[in-house]
Amino acid sequence: MVRVGPLCVDKYEASVWSNPNGTGTEYANGSPRYPTTFPVNGNWTVKLYAMSKQNAGPAVFLTWFQAQQACALSGKRLLTNAEWQMAAAGTPDPGLAGDGVTTCNTNTSGPRPAGTSPNCVSNWGVNDMVGNVQEWVADWIQGPGRSPGSSGITNNWSPGVQAEATPTYGKDSIVGLNEAYHGESPQLGGVGDDSNTDGLPAGIARGGIWTSREGGGVFALFAEHTPSSLNNATGFRCAR
Repeated sequence: MVRVGPLCVDKYEASVWSNPNGTGTEYANGSPRYPTTFPVNGNWTVKLYAMSKQNAGPAVFLTWFQAQQACALSGKRLLTNAEWQMAAAGTPDPGLAGDGVTTCNTNTSGPRPAGTSPNCVSNWGVNDMVGNVQEWVADWIQGPGRSPGSSGITNNWSPGVQAEATPTYGKDSIVGLNEAYHGESPQLGGVGDDSNTDGLPAGIARGGIWTSREGGGVFALFAEHTPSSLNNATGFRCAR
């Protein structure tokens, strides 16, 4: 970890391990991605641990809930959105030139092992905060919060209660009003009036990914997936 103002931040994007010292099985670099004892809703029965480890593959295919618990089991926590912004200051923004070797990884075919882009470092000494994989932070915000059907909560762009369709998260209601979002977006197939609002919260992911090009940088923010979503481009790091 490195000191960033009043807190310590993982120098490298997190990898997830079966042992607290970063040994044993590394997840998720194969199949199954995570054991059933560390499910997508975060209600683990066997511990897994988040590690800041150079040359390890950054953990992906995990929900916000899994990332939160992996940090906690290591005595840490997810950064807030504001803390992430503070730690990222000074990281270069290579845009279309992001080859991941001489610059940050914003224009290549996939993520690189943590800490192997030596020039992609913030003023505080934190690696890979631009490109590579985007990173879950602690904050949630209102919508659009679109979630793949395979990961549970389904957003059908209707007002009111959005309910979980599988037992993974139970039948807890998720209700909300996005005051900044008026009507369905025509770009997303909506009618563009004020008849519907989106009720699902979105987990925030920061920094862009390996294909974000000029869209990735220290101010890049992605908030279109619910915290129950998982994909190959979203990882995390921890703080204390």
